[in-house]
Amino acid sequence: MKKLIFAATAIVAALFASCDKDPETLNPTTPGAVDGAQVTLTLAGADEQTRAFFDTTAKAETWESSLSSLSVFAFDKAGTLILRRDFTSSELTAKSATFALPKSTAGAECSFYAVANYDASAAATKSALTSMLEKSAGDYNGTFAEVSSKAKRSGGFVMSGWTTKTVGAVNTTTDVAITIKRTVAKVAMQTTIDPTFAQKYGGTLTINSVKLSKAASQSLVIAGTPTPGAMTYTHTQTPASASGKMNSLFYIFENAALTAGNRILLEINATYDLDDSDATTDDRSEVVYSVELTGKSAGDILRNGYYRVTANISGLMGQDCEVSITVADWETPVTQNVDLGA
Repeated sequence: MKKLIFAATAIVAALFASCDKDPETLNPTTPGAVDGAQVTLTLAGADEQTRAFFDTTAKAETWESSLSSLSVFAFDKAGTLILRRDFTSSELTAKSATFALPKSTAGAECSFYAVANYDASAAATKSALTSMLEKSAGDYNGTFAEVSSKAKRSGGFVMSGWTTKTVGAVNTTTDVAITIKRTVAKVAMQTTIDPTFAQKYGGTLTINSVKLSKAASQSLVIAGTPTPGAMTYTHTQTPASASGKMNSLFYIFENAALTAGNRILLEINATYDLDDSDATTDDRSEVVYSVELTGKSAGDILRNGYYRVTANISGLMGQDCEVSITVADWETPVTQNVDLGA
C-alpha cells in the first residue's frame, strides 16, 4: 500500500489579517488569489497496482487508494475554520489543485486537515471535524468477490490526515505535507486443511463460512484516541477457493488493546463428513474453529493496518490454536499463523 502525500504550497503575497477571521469555503472555479494568497496542493504517492490476494508486500490495490472526493480544511490555533476547499473531478484526476488562501496569516500557526471520500462539510470548527464519526463498517464488507475486486463502499475508502504548519512571511512559500490513511484496517484470512487431516480421521472437512464478530461499530474520521463504540460489528463471508486454499477478506474499524476473550473473533465454520458421501447425512458434524485477532499487540487494531491470518487445520479440536504475529502498517502486513486441530 502506499501512503498518500499531499504537498501544499502557500504563496503569501501580502500581509494578512489574523487567522481568526470568518471562515470561507472556496469556489474551485474562482481564478487568481484572494487577499494575495495562493495555494498549490499536489497529491503524490507510490504506484497503484492490482495484486494477488494475500500478497505479502501489502501494497494497496487500486480501489483501496482511489479518490472520489477530497476536502482540505485550514484552522487557526483557536480551532476556528479559515477555509474549506473541495477538489474538482479534474483536480482529483490530476492529483493537483491551485487555489486561493484568502484569510491566512503570515507568521501564524495553522493546522491543515485532508479528508477523502467522506462528506465532512458540516464541520465548522476543528473540534467538530475531529469528533466526526464514521459508522459504516458494513458498507466496506460483502462477499469475497465484492470486496476483492473493488471498493464495496460507495465513494471508496474514507481517508484522512493532518499537520500543523506556520505560514511563512510575506512573499515566501510555505510547503505543507499531509499523509492520509484509511479509517479501516484490512483483515485477510487464508485457511488450508493439512494433508494429515485425512490420515487421522478419514472422511472430509468442508469449510462453509468465516464469521468475523466482536468488532468496532464506529471510528473517528480523523485519527485520535480510538473510539470504537460497541464492539458488536459482525460479518459472515463464504470463503473463495483458490489452489486448495480458502480466502476471506474483511475491513474493520480500529480499537485499543483488549483482554483475551474480548478480542475480535474469527470463526471458521466447517462440516466433517465421516464417509464423504452425499447419500448419508447422519454421520456429519459441525465444527467451529475460533481465532482471536491479536492485532499489533494485546488485540489492538490500528487504522490502516493490514492483518494476515493463516489458519492450518489439522484436526477436529477447534480450540487448539498456536499463534505468531508480526506488526505492520497497511504497507507491511501483520501476519498471524494459526494451527488448528489436534
